[in-house]
Amino acid sequence: MASTALFLNVYLVLVALMVGSFINLAADRVPRRESVITPPSHCRACGRRLNAIDLIPVAGYLLRRGRCATCGVRIGSAAPAVEAVSGACMVVTLIWLGPWPGAAVGLALIGLWGLGVTGLALRLQRAR
Repeated sequence: MASTALFLNVYLVLVALMVGSFINLAADRVPRRESVITPPSHCRACGRRLNAIDLIPVAGYLLRRGRCATCGVRIGSAAPAVEAVSGACMVVTLIWLGPWPGAAVGLALIGLWGLGVTGLALRLQRAR
């Protein structure tokens, strides 16, 4: 029983990290009026399509030392920070409230976080 709860909690945190990765994508593309569906994730400097290593939330950034694997352009530290905050929202609510309603509250917090990050990106784009 305890291993099932652990598996569920780990799964929920991984989902939260992946949602954080999508928040990064939306915050990058929405202000530029680009689709969040196509093209696939890519380096904005050289156009290289990101591979599985690049797409691992937080860890991909660390493995690549914060740079594109092809052209070496620096990736801002905001990207893993957004993903980490998303994961932390889920961890905190799971610890505080348990799997239910912690997962629901965690996803709601992540949704609000995503709206805030994307809204900030839109505002910064308009200020330019």
